[in-house]
Amino acid sequence: MIKLYANISIGHENDWAQIEARIIAAAQCNADALVMSKSTPHLNIPEHKKYVSINSKWGSLPYIDVAKRSELDELTVRKFNKLTEQIGIPVIWSITDSEAGAWVKENTDADVVKAHFDSSDDEETLRFCAENFSEFICPGHNEELVDTIIQKYYKNLTHREKFSLYHTTKKFPPTIEELNLDKIEQLKTKKCNVGYEARCEDIFPDCAVVFKNVNFIEKFLGEEEEFNTAVLTPKKFYDFFVNMNQLEIANG
Repeated sequence: MIKLYANISIGHENDWAQIEARIIAAAQCNADALVMSKSTPHLNIPEHKKYVSINSKWGSLPYIDVAKRSELDELTVRKFNKLTEQIGIPVIWSITDSEAGAWVKENTDADVVKAHFDSSDDEETLRFCAENFSEFICPGHNEELVDTIIQKYYKNLTHREKFSLYHTTKKFPPTIEELNLDKIEQLKTKKCNVGYEARCEDIFPDCAVVFKNVNFIEKFLGEEEEFNTAVLTPKKFYDFFVNMNQLEIANG
């Protein structure tokens, strides 16, 4: 069975009521795991954007201040850890940099970590993930760097069971022409688990990845009125789950 992951990270603004609702919705929609992102704004926001004023629920503030306030803090993550443990839904932490990874290591009991697509070319972050967590989900876009990580940490095929590569698109959402799903077959040559981070607006192209026989498909889950059309409402996410199951049965 292909696992379905619910990424609940987009636009939560460290609002516990919103995060709580997403956790519950993911569980109700039969997600096999949650994906929650952690970032370090001063490392990830380009200099020319940091102090551009933007509108937010806190008023008009520099972009970097809004980003910092939107990140999970220690109080929220304690509530997050408690609720996910009570429900019994696994959590995969998606990190953009090694500093964010250190925060996750200090504030959670995470076993599985995923390097965000934006860290595809960041060797320090990929090494941090491999060295500090028992399971690592790695972006597969930089083949040379992926081979370096495999040779250093996962050369033994038994160890490679704890290592996954995933394909996704740079744009969010992408056009159909930008999906490049043939890359999934290339990742399979690395002899490890392979997954797909789905960023399409429609569920159909992403559901079709079932026929690629991947290990997991990750889809974004949010509220009824989400600013990014690639983020599904709970109803659409459940539809995605149902369609995945039907296609798996059809695929034998």
